[in-house]
Amino acid sequence: MLRFVFLISTTLLCSNLFAQEKFTIKQDLRSEWMTYEDGGYKPLGNVVVNGRNTIYFQLAPERYPGSYLRLQSGNPFFLFMNGKVMGEYRGTVAFNLDSLTRVVPGSLYSLALHQRNINERDLRSEILGRQPTVRRASSMDTKPNSYFRDFVVASGLVIIILFLFTLRLNPKLAGDYFSVARIFSAREAEDTQSSARLTSSSNVQFYILCSLLLGFYLIIILRHLPRDYALPLRFQASGFWMMCWQWLKLSTIIFYLFLLKIVIIFLLTRLFGMRGMARFHFFNWIRLLLIVFGAATIILFIYFIVRGDSEDFFVVFLSFVIIASIAWIGVAFFKLSGRSEHSLFHLFSYICATEIIPLLITVKVLFQ
Repeated sequence: MLRFVFLISTTLLCSNLFAQEKFTIKQDLRSEWMTYEDGGYKPLGNVVVNGRNTIYFQLAPERYPGSYLRLQSGNPFFLFMNGKVMGEYRGTVAFNLDSLTRVVPGSLYSLALHQRNINERDLRSEILGRQPTVRRASSMDTKPNSYFRDFVVASGLVIIILFLFTLRLNPKLAGDYFSVARIFSAREAEDTQSSARLTSSSNVQFYILCSLLLGFYLIIILRHLPRDYALPLRFQASGFWMMCWQWLKLSTIIFYLFLLKIVIIFLLTRLFGMRGMARFHFFNWIRLLLIVFGAATIILFIYFIVRGDSEDFFVVFLSFVIIASIAWIGVAFFKLSGRSEHSLFHLFSYICATEIIPLLITVKVLFQ
């Protein structure tokens, strides 16, 4: 028992010194994670780990001479090795595998990490070795940033071209969508013929454009959020074309949510006896998204290009989605009250069903 205490003490001391040295990742043990179900261990594979409390993996230390087992998490976690509690840790801890083989008998270790509500982006288990040269480390570190920067620049140019193309095809409708004054107008003039048909091809072009814009805005943010956010796990990529695919996937999800919102608004306007309000409601919502997030995306793009990398700053950008949604609820209540003959309580019930409940769902999804 004293040998275990001595081993853990020296390991923790060494792990603090390791922060000043250079290491290379020999193997990410995420692929080795397992769960215990139905009386046996089952590989997790690509299954999302979030929400579980314990993960298991096996390790043969003689396969990695001169290496270290690094465990890292911003939240407290317990480590079990061959059924014995090694201790409770938080932050980064590194075990010298050569030392473990001299103290812990056996050629195969069964390890378990226990933590309440495991977050896959926060909890890491890796095999480390000393890094051969500084030059190699530099090239490895800059490669991921390079392909993502190329993606951001290329995607930004694509969005600009699509904006110009759409404005060229539908200048009158574009003038309605990008009219800042009409967002806060109490009594807006009757909608144009094009805005009265929300499912027309002209309007659908702006829905697609808005979906791509929001997808581009979110994909940059998700890339730089702190590790305790779970949503970025669903949009991970390791190359230029994979990032393009993730952007299109996220934009498609947003577009289908737009279509779902159209259906919900049309059904609820009929349920609440507010016929003729659906077109006005949805058109103004898209108008706000295009103007507000168009400006926010420009700021985010500039910040990223000048190599801004503060995680807190990207959290602010993510929070802006909620702030803009809350502001829209106030604007929608103000604008719809001028066109509705129903009581304010009746209108408030309609706003709750169409805006407030979706806002709560959005908060749950973005900040899980």
